[in-house]
Amino acid sequence: MTIDAIAFDADGTLYPDYQMYLRSIPFFLAHSRLVRKFGKVRRKIRTVRPIADFHWLQAELLAHELGVPAERAAELIDRHIYGTWASLFSRISAYPYLRGLLEELRYAGYRLAVLSDLPVEQKLGYLGLEGLWECAFTCEEVGYLKPNPEPFLALAERLRLPPERIMYVGNNYAYDVIGASEVGMKTAHLARRPVPGSRADLTFASYAAFKKSLLDYVEHF
Repeated sequence: MTIDAIAFDADGTLYPDYQMYLRSIPFFLAHSRLVRKFGKVRRKIRTVRPIADFHWLQAELLAHELGVPAERAAELIDRHIYGTWASLFSRISAYPYLRGLLEELRYAGYRLAVLSDLPVEQKLGYLGLEGLWECAFTCEEVGYLKPNPEPFLALAERLRLPPERIMYVGNNYAYDVIGASEVGMKTAHLARRPVPGSRADLTFASYAAFKKSLLDYVEHF
């Protein structure tokens, strides 16, 4: 079946993870407990169903971990996670040649999108990747994180396409590849080598390799 749209994860997919880790070292040292507990909360919240209010639940879970009121936890998230930490992305660069590839894909007729677990709009500007996307949004807007089906189904709805006509590109096998494939999307896994028994339709180690793999995949079908 034809692929009409290609959607991307953001963190670790549009830029190398190591850049974020290096730039974030001072932040992690200054806020090590908050970062550690927030990571624990994000892992927990992926398993919770149903969720009535994502941000309030996230604040409540973090409040429990830190031993503070939920209002204080929400303030810490907004100030440090969505504020200070997010601003560090102004010093991070996208993968080499990625913008050129995205422009080629648009010219070839593919509709492009971004679906990320964390807020993405400002990040795309920092990466020099603004103005390329038909839609770009965070799973938080939907109320569930990947690999839950809701974010991927919302992506299909925003693109007005059936899931099987969308390819989702990500670097996290469990969240990106499994989550997208479960709703019927084609998947491309950014990784040095395929996961044993991988469900990804494509595995690629660079965006030059992705371009060739995509062409081969489309020609095959």
